[in-house]
Amino acid sequence: MALSVIDFGIILFLLNQIKVYWPNLGIDAQDYLLVSVNLALCWTLASLMTGTYQVENIDRIKKIIIRSLLSGIIYLALVLLSMGLRHESTLPLGTLLSLSLASVVTIVIARMFMHRIYKVLRHMSPHRKNVIIIGNTPRGKELSRYFLTTTSLPVQYLGFFDNHIPTRLEDVPFHLGSLEGVKQYCLENNVNEIYYALDQQQQFFADLMQFADEHFIFLGIVPHLDGIDFSRRVDTLLFNDSRIPIIASRRVPLQLFENHQIKRAFDVIFSAIVLLFLSFTVFPVIALAIKLSSPGPVLFKQLRPGKNNKLFWCYKFRTMKVDSDQQKQATKNDSRITRVGAFLRKTSLDELPQFYNVLIGDMSVVGPRPNLLVHLQEYPKEIKEYTQRHWVTPGITGFAQVSGLRGETKETILMKKRVEHDLQYIENWSLELDMKIIGKTVVNMVKGEDKAY
Repeated sequence: MALSVIDFGIILFLLNQIKVYWPNLGIDAQDYLLVSVNLALCWTLASLMTGTYQVENIDRIKKIIIRSLLSGIIYLALVLLSMGLRHESTLPLGTLLSLSLASVVTIVIARMFMHRIYKVLRHMSPHRKNVIIIGNTPRGKELSRYFLTTTSLPVQYLGFFDNHIPTRLEDVPFHLGSLEGVKQYCLENNVNEIYYALDQQQQFFADLMQFADEHFIFLGIVPHLDGIDFSRRVDTLLFNDSRIPIIASRRVPLQLFENHQIKRAFDVIFSAIVLLFLSFTVFPVIALAIKLSSPGPVLFKQLRPGKNNKLFWCYKFRTMKVDSDQQKQATKNDSRITRVGAFLRKTSLDELPQFYNVLIGDMSVVGPRPNLLVHLQEYPKEIKEYTQRHWVTPGITGFAQVSGLRGETKETILMKKRVEHDLQYIENWSLELDMKIIGKTVVNMVKGEDKAY
């Protein structure tokens, strides 16, 4: 979209220069508008026909030049055709050809300049992911070349690990060491993605997969599957126009940038609307009830583990007496809970301040509930998959909660079932699923829940 606006601006700028420096051509306001619209439509059609604005066609200088020149040829033909359909051309043929040629050349130069700027900005992006490759195999080399030459991906290729010291001069700067140094390097350099391109290293791969799960690192497998057509729809990932198939070791739809952006946009809009409405209606009533029922602040905040186990301050309406032990789960008929607090918990109204957490990005409307810090220390010892629920941003409500798995977890089996539901949500996320969970949550709030205490 931004590129098309810039292209139109270049065309209109050049047309305006003709009107300024060659006033004897006699272009009036009506003709100027007609020519401007005509040129813009011709360029848009030519660009769509050649795929000029597709992401994979603007990530390399060579592609930019080829696609732009193809667009220019079609653009020139369309301009001549459209002007020829009129009995009298608004501009002389020579001027029209010069304008079209100057437009194409200027657009190509502008795109090359923007490509360079984008490449610099990509390395400064907060969303940039650090990636490494395991194995200097032919498919590992192909993937590394793709990372090094493609600017449309917000990734920083750090290098590869292999037990064999590379002999090719171009590979030497990217050799990070032997396989035994992978884990330490990942922890020290904030590696976000690992791509495995080795064969017959089963024990190492199993160990690496467990390490990746524990540290929320995406692990992609680059298979050796020559002769198989991956252009069909199969359960693999393809990097834009590359022919390199990647098999994900764990299915996490929200790791895809576009899915994450969709969910985040929904969270911001939904939480902003809810906070705006509640701030002038429900919040003042709840705040007054809390102040009248027991001494102490209206709000309560507590450190909770969020995405990738990053701690954040989780906000709630205070439902317990001041100076109560807050690192212990609430139980039935808990003496710490006030009378107003019991009602707020049963109706889940105590969670409403967490929409502020959603707005600032610490939480999502829907996701695995953020448990207590003590749970992060206890449950991973008994439930192997427990930490994997922190692959995504925690939520105000979640699939486990609307499935009846909320409240106290006296037995480990209850937490295990909750984790299973959280992982089902993570692996099968969709905006439609979020809407269903929100709908069930509203119904449960109206009905009240027996396990909400």
